[in-house]
Order: sequence, then C-alpha cells, then structure tokens
Amino acid sequence: MSVAEPELIDTFKSLLQDQRFGSQLQLARALSLRGFENVTQTRVSRLLNKVGAIKIRNHNNDAVYRLPEKQHIPRGQQAIDSVVLDVKHNHMQIIIKTVIGAATLISKMIENMGEQAGILGCMASDNTILIIPADVGQIQQTMTTIIEHLDVNL
Repeated sequence: MSVAEPELIDTFKSLLQDQRFGSQLQLARALSLRGFENVTQTRVSRLLNKVGAIKIRNHNNDAVYRLPEKQHIPRGQQAIDSVVLDVKHNHMQIIIKTVIGAATLISKMIENMGEQAGILGCMASDNTILIIPADVGQIQQTMTTIIEHLDVNL
C-alpha cells in the first residue's frame, strides 16, 4: 500500500500513544499490520527522530517509546530565554536545563560558538545540555559568554 507521508506519521504517532512498543522492530511490525508495507527499522528510527519520540519506563517498568510532553520551542522572534530554565556549573562542566524538546536546538547554537568562545563540545538530551569547557579555569567566563550569546535573563 502506497500512502502519503502525513498518513504514515499520524499512524506512527497514534502507535506511540499506546506506550507499549519497546523496540523499533515492534513498531515496524505494527505499521505493517496497519497497511504500511516495507517500513524498515531504519525508517522507524528516522520517524522516531522526526516526531521527537523518547524512551521512558511505563507503569509496568518496561522501556517504551512515546511522544514527549507538548514541546515548546521558540518560533521566529520569540526569545530563547523563554525555553532556557537554568544555567549553572560545578567548576568542571556547564549544565543548561531547558523545557522538553528545546535542548537539541540550543546545543547546536552553543556548539557553533566553538573553541574561541571556550567550548570544547556539548551534548544534549530532550531538556538538558552538557557543555565541556575548553579550560575549566575559565568556566565562569565561558558560562557568561554562553548566557550573553543566547541573550538569556536568568
């Protein structure tokens, strides 16, 4: 059955609402049973990324995929500080807490600042960014530079 992408995504999101699929293979099989033929694990992986799915523990303590809570990502001229909740350091690393779904976007902005801004690298989950400073002796200045770059008022 050949179907439009929006139909596939809607069905995929519906499956994720059930919170009972713990593997990409299970999701591929469920899509197949609903008429979406030849959906591979690779395609399921891309769909999970596209819809922003996360893996959580359900009420049975099983790890399952689900859609995150409503994502709040700034649009257009909306201020970044509307999604940044906290910025702090422990003299070794800098942590930024954001609303769910915003960390990846903000981490890309921070990575683009580069080593000249004191950033060796960073990683993001759905709502947390871990920043490795190039020089821990300059961590306060690096954190200040990041806050100024993002135009965040904490």
